[in-house]
Amino acid sequence: MKNLEQELKNYYRSKRLASHRITAIQVSMHETGRTRHRVSYLIPLAAVVLLTIGIGLWLHMSTDSSLTHQVVTEIRHNHLQHGALVAKSDQYAVVQAALSKLDFPIRPRRDELIQDFILIGGKYCTIQGYRAAQLKLSHRNSRIIHTLYVLPMTDDIKDIEPGVYETNGVQIELWTDQLLFYGLAHSQ
Repeated sequence: MKNLEQELKNYYRSKRLASHRITAIQVSMHETGRTRHRVSYLIPLAAVVLLTIGIGLWLHMSTDSSLTHQVVTEIRHNHLQHGALVAKSDQYAVVQAALSKLDFPIRPRRDELIQDFILIGGKYCTIQGYRAAQLKLSHRNSRIIHTLYVLPMTDDIKDIEPGVYETNGVQIELWTDQLLFYGLAHSQ
């Protein structure tokens, strides 16, 4: 066995790589090391960037839906309270004049709201701390009472998701039209 080992050592001792092959291997190893060094920085950096983007998107989506949920809950609460109206009239101009602290038009821009509903009156309320008009409407055919909320668009309010929501027996539709935000609520 020792003889075999000695023979192998002698055989391979006489074998040598050509100098140009040794140089090529050394250059290749040096370049691979540099590439690995660059990649080793990029992997953690990419992970941090992806994690940051993911957390940002999650926070943005949870904030938006949370704000929408808060507004829907607030509108439901206001709709179910039957406080006194500041102005009782079926004329938007009369109610607008009575709600003189509002610096935006309360008359809805949707034609079907004007055609399908009779204005009963209105009062002030707040949505997310912003002063709003709370208008009491009666559907012309069904006589079901609806509450229309109108407030100016703000940076906070613009993040609310438009749509139809239902919460504890109250259906609420949220939408925007130009610079105003609307919410229409009715009990089911």
